[in-house]
Amino acid sequence: MRNVLAAAGILVLLCSPVLAANRVEESRTWSERFAVTHAAPTLEISNIWGDVTVRTGNTGEISVTVSEYRSAPDQSRFERSQEYLKLNIEADENSVSMWVGHHDRNWHGHNPCRGCRVDYRFEIVAPADTLLDVGTVNDGRVEVSGITSVFNASNVNGPVSVSGLDNCTVLESVNGEVSASFAHAPDQDCNIETVNGDIELKLPEKAGLNVAMDLFNGRMKTEFQVDPLAIPARVEESRSDGHYRYRIDQAAGVSIAGGGPTFTISSINGDIRIQKNR
Repeated sequence: MRNVLAAAGILVLLCSPVLAANRVEESRTWSERFAVTHAAPTLEISNIWGDVTVRTGNTGEISVTVSEYRSAPDQSRFERSQEYLKLNIEADENSVSMWVGHHDRNWHGHNPCRGCRVDYRFEIVAPADTLLDVGTVNDGRVEVSGITSVFNASNVNGPVSVSGLDNCTVLESVNGEVSASFAHAPDQDCNIETVNGDIELKLPEKAGLNVAMDLFNGRMKTEFQVDPLAIPARVEESRSDGHYRYRIDQAAGVSIAGGGPTFTISSINGDIRIQKNR
């Protein structure tokens, strides 16, 4: 595996640092291409601030364009941010992994640069069979189109949108809508979750699916004919002060077109919409 520094061996368009009072700001954009020979390469993106956009189009390579905006209260902390809030890259013929933070991936525990911030906007073109694990935290969107299998797409304060799917594993946000559009009927289970936001699924007209729903302040709306489905209760056991405690979760369930893989869908403050993909 080869380690690549963010600015090594690539074209960099760099704006000179700008000082407002003592604040230091810098912007740049760069691109890199990674050759991948695996039939289903892995792409991992772990961002803190900013968008992650992935679309299909390449064969045998993953191409990445990154727009970076970095700011800090003063020059000393700006230089510190370049160490603790940098973009790390590891790549080989099977995978590309890019994460923001310290080299050990723990930016929470290794960020002495208070008041520093770096926004990375990722625009990525990858083979359709790429296995994705992508996410961001603040002030960004996660958008994926044409990639057939998404292992994980996540956000904390923003939406997640994926289209052209065959299958997914985990799609989640905390404060944002989650939407997923399937090009073909899925044949694997998937977990879709948000706390504050709606969840929208678009499926082929004859797709069969079992749906286990956990709603608090919301309701389900669908264009499909559905049948009730009994979902087994989940019992969680804990022990404290010599006493056993049990929590029982009972999700509501429906079956679409005779059933199929199980999609576990939950939203605390939002609706679930399941529509036909036209």
